[in-house]
Amino acid sequence: MSRQTASIHIERSPEDVYDYMDDVSREREWQPSLRTAHQDPPGPSRVGTRKRYVSEFLGREIDNTYVVLEVEPGRRLVSETTRDSAADVRTEVEWEPDGAGTRITMSVEGRPRGLMKLLPRSVLEAAYRKELSASLQRLKEHLEA
Repeated sequence: MSRQTASIHIERSPEDVYDYMDDVSREREWQPSLRTAHQDPPGPSRVGTRKRYVSEFLGREIDNTYVVLEVEPGRRLVSETTRDSAADVRTEVEWEPDGAGTRITMSVEGRPRGLMKLLPRSVLEAAYRKELSASLQRLKEHLEA
């Protein structure tokens, strides 16, 4: 699958936005398809942190575990799924000062495993774009409320 990228401006500081997004207990507030999220070890993300997510994607329950590969708090976070996940996914999130607020850019690149490999690429790409856009919009709504 090709890389899907979206960005949005939020009227909060990069530190505030990063802290909110890095709190695994709050991720369900802004990720529409997320059902459960757990992190090991607890606390701020660091290289090696594992985050397990159970989500609904295209009507199916998806179980993915991500490992943080790079982290610069308030600036950048890169993670990839582990081999036991439902898909091979790499995510990159960047937070940049933008006027009095923050520009968040999220990129997702993934390859499905199992039965999801049978879905047309265009269907998967459209679903990833829709999910990415909805997540960023909800994030903005929660942080600017």
